[in-house]
Amino acid sequence: MSIKTLNLKITPSKVFLLRFILEGYDNMFVLTTVDKQSGVVEIQYCESAYDQLCTILDEIGNEIGLEKSWP
Repeated sequence: MSIKTLNLKITPSKVFLLRFILEGYDNMFVLTTVDKQSGVVEIQYCESAYDQLCTILDEIGNEIGLEKSWP
């Protein structure tokens, strides 16, 4: 099992919302705030959970102000 990292930039005030949503997936994802002021976060995930992470981000991307530069 390989752990991957994805860095994203979202609206700073929405970091808590993304954390809350990802925590609901029982240890599948770990969110770390890299830069609180600019909304840069890091998500660690198992390689096998990548598709599920993409689905989550696609569904809530507009609500959290996700920049479209993510893979």
